Amino acid sequence: MKLPFNIVLTPILKPYLGNIKSYCQQYTFVISYYYTCFYGTVGLFISIHHLKTHLGEQPMASTENIYNFMIIHDLKIIATSMGFIQYVCLLIGCLTENPALFLPHLFGQLVVIFIKIVNAFFSLTRTNSKSLRGLLHKALSILIMTFNWMQEFCVFRLFLCVCDL
Repeated sequence: MKLPFNIVLTPILKPYLGNIKSYCQQYTFVISYYYTCFYGTVGLFISIHHLKTHLGEQPMASTENIYNFMIIHDLKIIATSMGFIQYVCLLIGCLTENPALFLPHLFGQLVVIFIKIVNAFFSLTRTNSKSLRGLLHKALSILIMTFNWMQEFCVFRLFLCVCDL
């Protein structure tokens, strides 16, 4: 069975499958399957909690703020629903050992990491102590998200067969 977007993924992944395999066998990534299952479960429960919270929100009493509130409210529900679907795909991919189900979460997290890196570079333009503390917080967030992404990618690589590319 071919992966979705295999025309795009094959030239990127196939030449480096051996290197990726040796990289994923390092000590840090030995328990990546269990880590990814735990990470996916925690993310799923957080997404469910956020969905329940956002679905129960009520608009402010002022009529001019209702329109802005509804736009923000709808965007929060859309983003949380997308996160919910990504974590469901991640967990089902772990349980069924299907690498194609890892792709929504891998791509989604890669986009978020890229946006956070760009945001961190924009915050470098301000050089006061408050922005430096914020930059430290952003850098730590980027490192943790990148570590989670690499753990998930190693599980994706574990389930990936040469016939999938």
